[in-house]
Amino acid sequence: MKASSTCKHLKVALLFSLLLIFGFAVTVAVSDAESVTKTKAKTMVAAATQAAPAPAKKSEKAEAPKIDPTDTTSVIYLDTAGKPAGVGDPNKPPSMAYKAGRGWHPQALAAQGLPKDRYGLIDWARIVRENLVKPRFSLNPEDDEMPPLKMDVLITAKGDFVNDVIYPHEMHTFWLKCEICHATVGGPIFIPVKGSNDMSMVGIVQGQWCGRCHGKIAFPLTDCSRCHTSPKKAASK
Repeated sequence: MKASSTCKHLKVALLFSLLLIFGFAVTVAVSDAESVTKTKAKTMVAAATQAAPAPAKKSEKAEAPKIDPTDTTSVIYLDTAGKPAGVGDPNKPPSMAYKAGRGWHPQALAAQGLPKDRYGLIDWARIVRENLVKPRFSLNPEDDEMPPLKMDVLITAKGDFVNDVIYPHEMHTFWLKCEICHATVGGPIFIPVKGSNDMSMVGIVQGQWCGRCHGKIAFPLTDCSRCHTSPKKAASK
């Protein structure tokens, strides 16, 4: 009886020992698995952090866009509508000139601090008078430069109550050659003979005479007082 009882106690003790060993093994295995999982996770996070590029620092001052003068689609050649500048439509009514005048200059000129007129356009005449620009006459230093022609022409306005026009050759010949207006391909813009140009504002708005440039690449036609500067003599009774 004692031997049988002792055997039973040994079996119970052995079984209990096996259960303890198995439980310890399972605990160690789970702990190791968790440790491996955490290590892999840390490794993956570290690798992702190293691979991810550092966020670019915002510069305090935005760099000006680089402009390629050989690119005809560049902003320096476009008007505010994104079309090539200097090819205005003479068939548009004069009110369109006012809208164009209120627009911005191409990006290359807008932020240069150049003097502007009341329409916000670059005042090239003022720039010349204040000697702010000195363009070269020619790429060839041996070319003889023709000085601007200092000659004003009085153009009588047809209306009795509209000031006459003072046309300054000096300002125009500073930028242009005489042939551009008087020997133009397809016929002269202005016939250089007094009384030979029957000008009218309707024709100018349609792109004739002064309208070949003004309202397109020069200041708009709506700035009447910029040209009509000579007071009309009192109308006779």
